[in-house]
Amino acid sequence: MGSHRRDLQSASEQNENAGNGGDVIKHSVYLAVLDELREHERWREQLHVLETHAGKGVYAIPAAREYVAAANDPAMRRSKLCAAQERAFACAPDGLGSVDGMKAGERPYAASAVLHAFALRDVPRKSLVLMDHDGGVTDTLTRVFDEPAFRRFSPPPCVKRTASSSEQALIELLGQSSRLGGNHLVHLDPFAFVSATEERKREERKRYAQLLQEADRRVKCDTLAALSVFVVWGQRNGGKARKDLFGAERGVPDGYLDLRDKIGSERRITVEWCWGQYFAMLLVVPAEVRDEVVERIRKYCKPFKSRCPKLFRTSTG
Repeated sequence: MGSHRRDLQSASEQNENAGNGGDVIKHSVYLAVLDELREHERWREQLHVLETHAGKGVYAIPAAREYVAAANDPAMRRSKLCAAQERAFACAPDGLGSVDGMKAGERPYAASAVLHAFALRDVPRKSLVLMDHDGGVTDTLTRVFDEPAFRRFSPPPCVKRTASSSEQALIELLGQSSRLGGNHLVHLDPFAFVSATEERKREERKRYAQLLQEADRRVKCDTLAALSVFVVWGQRNGGKARKDLFGAERGVPDGYLDLRDKIGSERRITVEWCWGQYFAMLLVVPAEVRDEVVERIRKYCKPFKSRCPKLFRTSTG
């Protein structure tokens, strides 16, 4: 890779979370959904991916991060995620190559933007749109996509710094039927929005309810391929997470359980796990492919289940 470690270090909370237990499962799910869609004629030749919280694309992660431990386990090295990481950092121009200046014990980690770019590379009609409101993050991501490995990606990945929140930008896109269609796959990755209690955060959760209702309607009508929301409760919010996940007192107002119920049961997939802290994903997929998507998610995540000692489950309905 033509970049140095310092090129990846713009100030961002994401630096503290890249390659953790949330990323390991989340990115496995992303790969499973995309791979399963491509098994079906409807998406085989055309697929467009939109990420609303795209991040930097590549991170330098320390030896203590969960992905490093997983990658050192022979069984886990056979996972789809580890294979995708190896492809991302293959020698240029097929991959990004190495990152110079790494500290002892560190290794580069390809996040969702880069994983999606490589996964889409041989799709005949495609696009990759990557949103983030942080200028330092979008500058880093733009630099990553200047690497030779992406010169064959046509059209080039589109990096957008959003003036308002990425969620609001997506709501506006969903309201314009010509901008998103039945070949668009959308991922939302908000950080810890469920655990907050301030009025502003409650409004944000209501915004997600609106998003999921509209996404569910569009997937049902074949005007959206699929959508996911990644939910994080944060390191110190285990009590709130357990209420939200297991239904005690109906969980956090306008939280995970309420969001889940905005999705029609025949299109809903939930993935819930604990890897030192609690995470969950809500997915809206077409009813006719839901069971196949679930099985692929379970297959791709299976190598990591032993490292989720308290909880790991994938369910529907």
